[in-house]
Amino acid sequence: MRKFTSVVVAFATVFLLFTPTSFAGGGQGVGDQVVDIAYKYSDAPYVYGGTTPSGFDCSGYTRYVFSKVGIDLNRTSRSQYHQGHSVSRSNLQPGDLLFFNYSDGGSISHVGIYIGNNKMISAENPRDDVTVASIAPNRYWGGRLVGAKRVIPDQVETEAADPELPTGQYHDVPSGHWAASYIEKMSKDSIINGYQGDVFKPDNNVTRGQVAKMMSVALGLNTTNNHQFNDISGHWSAKYVNAMANKGYLTGYDDGSFKPEQAMTRQEIAVVFERAFNLSGSGANFKDVPSDHWSADEIEAMAANDITTGYGDNTFRPKNNTKRSEFSAFLYRALY
Repeated sequence: MRKFTSVVVAFATVFLLFTPTSFAGGGQGVGDQVVDIAYKYSDAPYVYGGTTPSGFDCSGYTRYVFSKVGIDLNRTSRSQYHQGHSVSRSNLQPGDLLFFNYSDGGSISHVGIYIGNNKMISAENPRDDVTVASIAPNRYWGGRLVGAKRVIPDQVETEAADPELPTGQYHDVPSGHWAASYIEKMSKDSIINGYQGDVFKPDNNVTRGQVAKMMSVALGLNTTNNHQFNDISGHWSAKYVNAMANKGYLTGYDDGSFKPEQAMTRQEIAVVFERAFNLSGSGANFKDVPSDHWSADEIEAMAANDITTGYGDNTFRPKNNTKRSEFSAFLYRALY
């Protein structure tokens, strides 16, 4: 166990700073009791697969805490997400469960307990153990919040939440959207995921780390923490980047970096797909991809395999960043 007295004191300080005012004295609701119990085990270490105070992972922690108030949660964060009633960020109450993904396109991969004041407590990782973190939109976890669920019976009726959409459907991807069928299929297969409020953000750029995650999942690659680049240690996508790099599907830069948060261009996607799916073929004649273009062969191979058709003006626009909707279409066509 890595915790020392100073760490315990630090948690106590955080508790005093961020405890909702209703905690002072009696009359606690179940949500407040959940938060109190969560702090009681704040000195427990993080252990992957752990379900007891000798070591917790994120869902093991939430399950243990809620068991103390008589609420039975499922074992994994992904299965806990299917319990309770959806709650919007603006109506969060202490004791609500918060769900996150480590990548824009990834599946549910983390769960925490809302403690009030735009903060949560959760079992994060071996470096941080059980800790308090901000869920403000401009902070790490805030930008990865997928949704919130209320599982405490006496609080469920406090908000009439919008009905949750079926898996694969999103408010910003109507049935007439050109990529709707691709996005729905990839979501149902847990290769991609959306954001809080059942939105997908189809026009957002896809990053290098996100591509690594989604392709690793789609291809069933074995992940590893044997880092191959100097800027991915601690990054959510590290094990997926390593998996793709081990196969030779992704490479980094001359300075040893990978730049996981950098948007990926259409020409870069073409190169990755050619490697990952062993594409070949030619015949495309995009007017903005001359024969001496560095990725001309890979772009032609994508077109020859009906993964891309380019644009209506017979361009491919190789330097454009790839949108989430475009990547969903490319990956769908390559896989199915």
